[in-house]
Amino acid sequence: MAELVRDDADRQTRSLLLVLVPLMLVLFIYTLDQTIVATTIPTIGRAFGDLSSASWIASAYLLTSAVSTLIFGKLGDMHGRKKIFQVALVIFLIGSALSAAAQNMPMIIGSRALQGVGGGGLGSLVQAIVGDLAPARQRSRYMSYLGIAATVSLVAGPLLGGIFADDISWRWIFLINLPIGIAALAIVARRLHLPVRQSERHIDYPGSALVTVFTAALLLVTVWGGDRYAWGSVTIIALIVITIGALAAYLLVERKAAEAITPLRLFRSQVFNISAAQFGIATLVLFAGLLYIPEFRQQVNHDSAFVSGLFLIPMLVGLVIATAVSGQLIAKTGRYKIYPVIGAVLSGGSMFAISRFTATTPAVWLIALLAIFGAGIGLFVQVAVLAGQNDVEARDLGVATGALNFFKTLGGALGSALFGAILAASLRQAGVHQAGSPGREQYVAAYQHVFFWTVPFMAVCLVLGLVMKEKPLSEEMIQVAEGKAEVPEY
Repeated sequence: MAELVRDDADRQTRSLLLVLVPLMLVLFIYTLDQTIVATTIPTIGRAFGDLSSASWIASAYLLTSAVSTLIFGKLGDMHGRKKIFQVALVIFLIGSALSAAAQNMPMIIGSRALQGVGGGGLGSLVQAIVGDLAPARQRSRYMSYLGIAATVSLVAGPLLGGIFADDISWRWIFLINLPIGIAALAIVARRLHLPVRQSERHIDYPGSALVTVFTAALLLVTVWGGDRYAWGSVTIIALIVITIGALAAYLLVERKAAEAITPLRLFRSQVFNISAAQFGIATLVLFAGLLYIPEFRQQVNHDSAFVSGLFLIPMLVGLVIATAVSGQLIAKTGRYKIYPVIGAVLSGGSMFAISRFTATTPAVWLIALLAIFGAGIGLFVQVAVLAGQNDVEARDLGVATGALNFFKTLGGALGSALFGAILAASLRQAGVHQAGSPGREQYVAAYQHVFFWTVPFMAVCLVLGLVMKEKPLSEEMIQVAEGKAEVPEY
């Protein structure tokens, strides 16, 4: 009898691993997309003769994925995760194909927005599907496999992006998604079998629409204000009015919504509010390094896309290590308040030092400081999720996780747009127009401005970390910190 039980368990494990492989592949291309694009943005901008708008290649994706992350999670509950996962993957692949075929900047920005709609659902749905399939005691083991796939893709992204941009074509950063995604789609269609769930949940469509309008208008104010249009122009004033109006309408709608996309009761918690703000600001600053360090090396030091992408690896490695180490320390001590404070000092201090760099600064100093910068950001990641979830009611764990990830993605979108606008404005003030050919000194000064403006944001995070109250972690959150339990789905 014991042997039969063991054989049955072995068959279940093999069956789960057959499904886990395509899910890991999907998570790989989803995570890869966030770093592979960063290395090639300057190349794409030069190809279309519009470097000043190139940051929207990242911003458009982040904008749509921020909202679709919340919506796809609920759609999976209502209509079954397998079906919704397949829809999200198909949208992601169509967006990838259109991005690869783009002939101008507006087309690739629009295609990236479509890709973000699908991409926003993939990360959360992959974790939720594994949660459905894996036995509770083995769930963290299988979640760790997903973590390995995500970590490998983070490091592989800059390398592959550089190789494609230098030796093949930047279009392959999108084409690479197609064979992997199609293979995963075929395996999932055949092998993935999930229990059918009946859910009475509803999608908060008015709230979703209003938060999309608010986010888009805010991004346009950030990018266009003082650059394409004067701050006092009709266009910017109209966008500010739309931003404020959409936010006010959103708050009114969410107060009465049966299943609000972000229940307003979450924001009664000081710890949750600070965690959300820190998560968003830290990601905003992260994108300054992720997008503009490769540009700095390409424009100032004339590095190839491949070589410039190598500089992202110490930053990403520092981020991953700091996240893992802080999780273990938090689990042992139950204390977490100190880590965002340390993170703000490390990230802000290292970025201030980088903002003083010139064309002749030794590369080894940049590598060391980027590792410190990544470690500082990593200290925010773990605490933002743990502290934010720990301070809400059990019934709100899912939506709290979704809201925290929304602020993270929103921070990335704002960061790529805001620092792109700072770069464009700095070049313009130096007397360089879009059609001009700036010298090395002008580029150095412009990128120094970009990196310097991360410091005030880190100063805000430092203040928030100092004033945040520290609530003892629940047993569930301690297990999450140790890596013995997964973050609740949303």
